Amino acid sequence: MTVETEGREGALVFPRRGKPGPSKMKTVGIIGMGRVGSALAYTLDRRGYDIVVVSRRFSPGERAAVQDKQYRVVTLFQMAEEADLVFIATPDGVIESIAEDLAKTAPPGCPKAVFHLSGAHSAELLAPLREKGVLIGSLHPLQSFANVKQAIENLPGSFFTYQGDAALIEEAGSLVEQWGGILKILPSPESKVIYHAGACLVSNYVVALAAMGVCCLGKAGFQEEEARRALVPLMEGTVNNIAALPLPKALTGPISRGDLEVVKAHLQVLEAELPEIRKVYRLLSSFLGELALKGNNISKETYQELAQIIKTHN
Repeated sequence: MTVETEGREGALVFPRRGKPGPSKMKTVGIIGMGRVGSALAYTLDRRGYDIVVVSRRFSPGERAAVQDKQYRVVTLFQMAEEADLVFIATPDGVIESIAEDLAKTAPPGCPKAVFHLSGAHSAELLAPLREKGVLIGSLHPLQSFANVKQAIENLPGSFFTYQGDAALIEEAGSLVEQWGGILKILPSPESKVIYHAGACLVSNYVVALAAMGVCCLGKAGFQEEEARRALVPLMEGTVNNIAALPLPKALTGPISRGDLEVVKAHLQVLEAELPEIRKVYRLLSSFLGELALKGNNISKETYQELAQIIKTHN
């Protein structure tokens, strides 16, 4: 059965008051020792779990090292027999084939549960395992991990989204609590893709916006590294505003003030110097205008004038 949260009180179910509930699954298998898989191995090991791993980088019988820890590398069959719980921490494109191989290899009902960590795909990628009596779920950390050390540091306080079998919610919650995170249950398998698109917009696409800002400052005489260092505090200030205020009130700059002459000047110089960036500026200006109007930052008349300026500079 897949979790449906429509009509449920408190889809945001963790953290709970008091100490995290004890997990009944003590041996954890991790398939894929990239940044996220390595971070999960390290943090779960520190909380008393026995860890076994499958990785293309290591042969069965070797030890996989993460920070100051080492983990036993096993075959897929050994993992299926030994692990109570398995995480598939691989690129999205191979999750389904790994699930099929694990289902073919594993004895009935082994392991007890399998999670994949994809943000965009539902638990149904693991359907072959469900047919063998294994509980399945998708547990995605809503966080950016540039390297293993940062992944370990960033897990506490992060949201984790869950979609999958209802019988795994408590186990997912126990794991997330031990990472110091917060669990959110998604309402349906179909909600995964739009959720992940939103996550990518504020993570990956912010890097694109930063690169565009660096390009603009480059035209004003900044070196690339200098421009990056100059823009980061500005970006951090914006993030702090978003954390503390409703989105319309977090908005600053010419559109929030109704300073449309500045918007015109931006569009003109971008048309001359960086026309590809002008396309993005126009699109975002339209969206910001709607946000500013919604927050009563600008009048309806100012919003309509902004819309006309954007249309004129098509």
